Amino acid sequence: MYCGACARDLALARGLIGRGHDFQIIPLYTPLKTEGDDPFPTQPVFLGGINAYLQQYSGLVRRLPPFLDRILDSPALLRWASRFALSTEAADLGATTVSVLAGREGNQVKEFARLLDYLLSQDRPHLFSITNTLLSGVAPELKARFGLPITCGLQGEDGFVRSMTEPHRTQAQDLMRRNARAIDLFIAPTHAYAQEMADYLALPAEKVKVVHTGLEVDPYRRIAMGRSARLADAPFTLGYLSSITPGKGLDLLVEALRVLLRDAGRDVRLRVAGLVLDAGYWRSLQASVKRSGLADRIEYLGEVGLEGKLGLLSGVDAFSVPSRFSEARGVAVMEALAAGVPVVVPNAGAYPELLALCGGGTLFPPGDAAALASQLAQVMDDPAGAHQRAQAGSEALATLYSHERTAAEYEKALEPLLPT
Repeated sequence: MYCGACARDLALARGLIGRGHDFQIIPLYTPLKTEGDDPFPTQPVFLGGINAYLQQYSGLVRRLPPFLDRILDSPALLRWASRFALSTEAADLGATTVSVLAGREGNQVKEFARLLDYLLSQDRPHLFSITNTLLSGVAPELKARFGLPITCGLQGEDGFVRSMTEPHRTQAQDLMRRNARAIDLFIAPTHAYAQEMADYLALPAEKVKVVHTGLEVDPYRRIAMGRSARLADAPFTLGYLSSITPGKGLDLLVEALRVLLRDAGRDVRLRVAGLVLDAGYWRSLQASVKRSGLADRIEYLGEVGLEGKLGLLSGVDAFSVPSRFSEARGVAVMEALAAGVPVVVPNAGAYPELLALCGGGTLFPPGDAAALASQLAQVMDDPAGAHQRAQAGSEALATLYSHERTAAEYEKALEPLLPT
C-alpha cells in the first residue's frame, strides 16, 4: 500500500535531522512503509494492529504473556497481514477506534502501558509529535507522565471518523476533543484544512499552524528535467497511483477513459498502480472494464516500489487520483507534479491550495467523470502548453514543498514550545 502519511513523516524526519535535531520514530499499528535504499531507522512496533484488534474482542488476548505479544507485533507478521485487503473501513472499525482513542481506559490498556514503559526507559526528549488525531489516545498519559510539549498532525482522519456509524462517530469525536486538551499544537497541511479541523475539534485558531507537506523531490525532478513535450498524435497515457478503494475514485478515471475513447474518439490508455484494499470494489470494476471492452486499454501494475513509481510517472502524459473525499495531503499528486506530469484533480481538500501555489494542473468538480474527461481532453489538445505549465509547476513545488522547507516551517512552529 502506498502510504502518504509514512512518506510525509519520513521526509519531515530527514529534514529535521539535516537541521541538526535528533528525531526518533516509533511506529504504531504497523511498520513504516519506506521507499528507496536508505530506510530510516525506527524502533519496534507498539500497539500492533493485530494485537490491538484482537484485544478489542478477546479478554484472553489482553492477558497474553509478553513473548506472545512480541510475536503478534513482529514486523514480519504485520507486513504479511498487510498484504491482504484487511478491513480498514470506518464502519467496521468504529468500536476499535473508539477504544484506542480512549487510551488507558480502552481495551488496549496493556499496549499503552508497554509503550509508556518503553518511553520512560529512553533518553528524555524535548517534545512528542503524534502523527494524527486517531492516535491521540496516548496524549493525556504522555502529558501526565512527562509534562512535555506535544504536537499532533492533522491528516484527513476526520473523514474516517465521519464514515463511522453511530454511536461510534460521536464517541470518537468526543474523545478526540478530550485528548486535544493535552496537546499543545496541531499541524495542518493547508490553511483550509486548519480551519476545518479547528472547528471539528473545537480548538482556538491559534492552536493550529500550517506546515506544508514535504516531499523529497530529487528523484522526481530528474524525471521532469528529462521530460519533453509529448507528440500530439502519440497515444495519450493516463496515470493513477494510490490504494484501490471506492473513496480514491479509480472508477471515475475509468469512466473518463471510456468517455474519451467512445464519445470523443481519442486514442487513450490508462496505467494503474496501487494495492487493492477493497477486493469487492476491484472485482466489480474489472467486470465493468471487461463489459465495456476497455481491458486492452488499461494496464494494472500492482503495488510498486520507488523504482516502479518513477517508471510509471516517466511514462504517462497526465495523472489523476479523482478522490471522492477531500484529500488532506495528496502526496501522490505532489509526486506527479514534481515529475513534471500535468495533473487533473478534484476541486477539494489540499488540491486547490497546491495548484494555486504551484500551477501545473487543473481542477474538476469532485465525483464528476464527464468534467474529468473534459479537463483531460484539454491537456490532450494543448500538449505544448500542458508541458510548459507542468514544468513550471514542478519547479515551484521543488521550492515550496521540499522537505528542507517543510522542516524549516515545522521548526519555526515549534519554537515557542521548546527550551531556549
